[in-house]
Amino acid sequence: MKRIALALLFCLLLPCAARAAGEAPLPSLDKAGLTALLQKNKGKVVLLNFFATWCPPCRMEIPELVRVRDAYPASQMLLVGLAVDDDSAPVVPFIRKAGVDYPVYLAGRDVTDAYGVTSVPHNAFFARDGRLVISEPGMADANVIRQVVDDLLGRK
Repeated sequence: MKRIALALLFCLLLPCAARAAGEAPLPSLDKAGLTALLQKNKGKVVLLNFFATWCPPCRMEIPELVRVRDAYPASQMLLVGLAVDDDSAPVVPFIRKAGVDYPVYLAGRDVTDAYGVTSVPHNAFFARDGRLVISEPGMADANVIRQVVDDLLGRK
């Protein structure tokens, strides 16, 4: 009887294990890691987008961000998604379904505190010299984001 119960349990858990094995876990990013990432990308305009999978405005903003990311060469602009979800499990399927083509990390509490993130979406822009120039909540459309990036790149 124990063998049958164990076999049944194994069969029930196998699909979950297979699904979990197929998805890479979402990497976390703490304040020290983010500081290193920003330092490594000096010379580029950097946009940090704080979002959550459960946030309707975030869901509307992400396609705009994908369009913006695709409009600039990687040598000029870095866009980083920072998920503020308590559980990372829904984030990987969410970003895959949304067609996110930029790096996404699970933001540590120290990161959200450092940028004063109290609501999402929240966007933070860094100039090419690494200075934080804008950090504010609210959804931004692609035209506004492009205007800020162009200004930071010195384009007219």
